Amino acid sequence: MTIEVIDGTVESAALKSSNAKVAMYDRIVIRAADGSERRLDKVAVSPSLSAMVEPGTHGRFYGYKAIDHRGLYAARTRDGRSAFAIPTGNEKIMLMMAIVGLGGFAIMLLFGSKIGLLSLVLGVLGVVGYFRYRRDRLEARARYDGDSDYA
Repeated sequence: MTIEVIDGTVESAALKSSNAKVAMYDRIVIRAADGSERRLDKVAVSPSLSAMVEPGTHGRFYGYKAIDHRGLYAARTRDGRSAFAIPTGNEKIMLMMAIVGLGGFAIMLLFGSKIGLLSLVLGVLGVVGYFRYRRDRLEARARYDGDSDYA
């Protein structure tokens, strides 16, 4: 997961769908102070942040790009509002993949059946993915907390 910080004003936000867990936007356009335009396509946003992603909102927006999607995980506006909500779904999936893969590999070793290469590969990828997503989540939180004086 890569993280980016965008300072600017929301020019447009095309909401595609929304439910209790996520608001999906077709695109969000943010105009930076230097006049450049940052266009984010197919963006996932937590409902707690979607109120801040309205045209005319000026502030600092924190974005991420994961393997399978892109989104905004936090925002701080000039009028003092702030919210943080980073998704943890991929992190949990990787943890489950590690547990199932390594558990299956251990069971195969214990019962003397042929060593399952797929189980081992899934387990190792799950461990690596879990720690990477966890590191990125902690880094994103630290970046957000480090900007607490933004206003």
